[in-house]
Amino acid sequence: MRVGDVEREAARARLVEAYAAGRIDAPELESRAAAVWGASRADELAAVVGDLGEDSAPPCGAASGFVRDLLVFLICGAIAVVAWHLTGRGFFWPVWVLVYTGLPLLRLCRD
Repeated sequence: MRVGDVEREAARARLVEAYAAGRIDAPELESRAAAVWGASRADELAAVVGDLGEDSAPPCGAASGFVRDLLVFLICGAIAVVAWHLTGRGFFWPVWVLVYTGLPLLRLCRD
């Protein structure tokens, strides 16, 4: 069966997750990614990512989601505060950026 870009992108995402988890190194990631984009059939694609396991998601998804949300909050907040400071201050409009990006962090209170 032939594969399309959607299947190739899913396989590439599995490679990136395996690299982030330390299961493969950077040169192997590059060579496998090239093989993924060169694959035209499902069996070729399976040969590239088949040994990574079915579930390549990190074991603690909630913790990685928290880290992602925290980084978004801190980075966007810092950019907004710097922009506010450089544009002459006035009303502290970055509060809206901080509230919006901070809302996902509140889900920890519910869990």
